Amino acid sequence: MLAGAGARGVCVAGVTAAPAVSVLIHPLRTPTTSGSDAYIPVGKLAQFVGTTPVKVDLFSDTVDAWNRAVHVKIGSAWVRQDAEGQLVAMSTVCPHLGCAIDYDADNSKFICPCHDSFFSLDGGVETGPSPRGMDSLEVQTEGDLVAIRYQRFKQGTDAKEPV
Repeated sequence: MLAGAGARGVCVAGVTAAPAVSVLIHPLRTPTTSGSDAYIPVGKLAQFVGTTPVKVDLFSDTVDAWNRAVHVKIGSAWVRQDAEGQLVAMSTVCPHLGCAIDYDADNSKFICPCHDSFFSLDGGVETGPSPRGMDSLEVQTEGDLVAIRYQRFKQGTDAKEPV
């Protein structure tokens, strides 16, 4: 009789524990952090006319384990037209150590003030410790709307490798 009660107790505990264990191991079975791989709208084409870079912030919905956050800033990009009139977007993250890259309008170049890396208008390294030029991002236009596919890249390497 006592063995039957113990077996029933184990069954009840198992039925109760199974959903709890499933919830606890959920992050191990699913990617815990994700953003959108889609193109993120950044504005109208008219605001990017000319070779002077325009900084845009990129927002997306994110998922982190059990939480979903809506309209979270995931990064920024510099957008400008090249000599052929095509839109070019570059990450504001320095390939050296991940500092923020600013634009120096007086000298028409990009600068990472943390470690004195200087980049030309096309994103190439001019001076400093950065191992490569600024990371380009994919740009898409549909009608008069501009969208960017945001990515992060490994820092401190010669090759542009997605994280």
